[in-house]
Amino acid sequence: MSEYEDILRKIGSFGPYQRRAFILVSMFETPLAWAMLTPILLNFKPNWYCYDWPAVQAFLLKDNLTGYQLEDAQAITSLDSYEVYQYYHSNYSAYINLTNFRTENTCGPDNEVCPGLVFQEGISSIVSQWKLVCNQEILADTITSIQMAGVLIGAVLTGQLADLFGRRHILFIEHAILVIMWFCSAFAGSWEVYAGLRFVIGALIGGVLVVNFVLPLELVTPEWRTFCGCIGLWAVGLMALALWGYLISDWQYLVIGTSTASLFILMSWWFVPESPRWLLSKGRIKKAERILTAMAKYNNKPVPDFSELRNYANAEMHRREQGQNYSYWHLCSSVKATKNAVILMYGWFVSSAVYYGMNFNTKNLTGNLYLNIFYSGLVEIPALLFVVCVHNKLGRRLTVSLLMCIAGFFSFSILILDLTAGLENLPTLTIVFAMIGKAGISGGWAALQVFSAELFPTVVRNMGVGACSFSARIGAIVAPQIVFLGGQDAAALPFTVFGIISLIAGGLVWLLPETRGVPLQDELIIRRPSEMLTASPQDTVDNGETDAAIPLQSFHSIEQNGEHTLQAT
Repeated sequence: MSEYEDILRKIGSFGPYQRRAFILVSMFETPLAWAMLTPILLNFKPNWYCYDWPAVQAFLLKDNLTGYQLEDAQAITSLDSYEVYQYYHSNYSAYINLTNFRTENTCGPDNEVCPGLVFQEGISSIVSQWKLVCNQEILADTITSIQMAGVLIGAVLTGQLADLFGRRHILFIEHAILVIMWFCSAFAGSWEVYAGLRFVIGALIGGVLVVNFVLPLELVTPEWRTFCGCIGLWAVGLMALALWGYLISDWQYLVIGTSTASLFILMSWWFVPESPRWLLSKGRIKKAERILTAMAKYNNKPVPDFSELRNYANAEMHRREQGQNYSYWHLCSSVKATKNAVILMYGWFVSSAVYYGMNFNTKNLTGNLYLNIFYSGLVEIPALLFVVCVHNKLGRRLTVSLLMCIAGFFSFSILILDLTAGLENLPTLTIVFAMIGKAGISGGWAALQVFSAELFPTVVRNMGVGACSFSARIGAIVAPQIVFLGGQDAAALPFTVFGIISLIAGGLVWLLPETRGVPLQDELIIRRPSEMLTASPQDTVDNGETDAAIPLQSFHSIEQNGEHTLQAT
């Protein structure tokens, strides 16, 4: 047990000071959920109509009573289709029924956007703004994939920045820049500019999420890390997004409103501390002591003696400088290690693809869009509480497998509903199955995070969870493209994909070793290249002549890094 954790127990493992910091940092998740998941609303595709304006002109020119002249037809040639509609509707609705000259939700020859395109009034989105239908339809979901690619880049870069410059400064600086770029995206003049801004927004979201996860974990003792890692306000943000969408139907005003409201969280600057653990790792012992002293006083605990902590921090810095360097290749040091890494990376890929796919696919569900978004956030809360309550009782494998299989079974069952009765005839049951699947994947991913951190040896835990995080980001990039399939008259197809990959993940988990109540593995077993094809996995442990065990060089400092890699979820 590290001296730092000894100090935390003396001044309060999860006292009022840590609870205040946890709540304030968790509050960042609410606007982050808005920024990440607004494409559910921004990419909404309203009904559209293709008007035959030449036929309208010909009809009016034949009717001398309207006063419509050839000069009038020539005067509107430079107008947008919607402006043409407004012109005819305002001036000639008494003489002509425009509905007789339109078709609904149809495209031109070769699937191109028809010249007389007019969207249904009432809801404005980026689809109606830039006419992203027909052969342009895929662009809306592609923009979301671009955003998720930004999340990947941002998470990677911010992990390094937070290690160099501290958690607190990076958290607030990146959130401030996020609000600015988010606000500016409302005024994008083209979908290309908007896509570029969404990439930057995604990168900043990914960065803030990194620190948002790390900072509370570094303020509490290990027994509270599962709670702090699973419980947050992300689901609350998703539910609140439904209210935003209900109140504001114009996408630009929605972006302006949500981004402006996200400014207020910056006022918590004076109440969120820097991580003492990070300060100690950088040798800034005096500042760490000041924060720990303030923590003790706020928790009504006596200020402990920091002498042992100083010696520990200095010794750890020296050991880290002298320690063994590891690379991602060490994750495949044996057949068993390779198997574990591949299964975990696949599990994270599935978790991310299904979780974000379920969220973005909400727009394709029947029923009220805003209620569906609200339900999608609501079901996450009991799922996460379930993980907190049973994770240590049922074990890691059973918890993860159970939740993954629930997600897979109910998602795949939507295909059965579609084949037997049609989803349009069973809207309520479809939504219920989709929400149960969403709850399953939410809880399964949370449980998998803890499982992953426990499976990787301490010396490569940072890189192991980082590799899993990378896989998760790839899943998030793929998710909008899977959702796009559901908009092509195949509403059950995304759920089918989600169901199959989730069931596979739920089964593969049983090939991993159970870690409940098992001490964390601190050493990494390296097999010599000449033995990789001939020795059995058991030889890795038993045969001292063919394997070289790399001893733990700096348990506490490396495990601290291993804890904060959970950030990348």
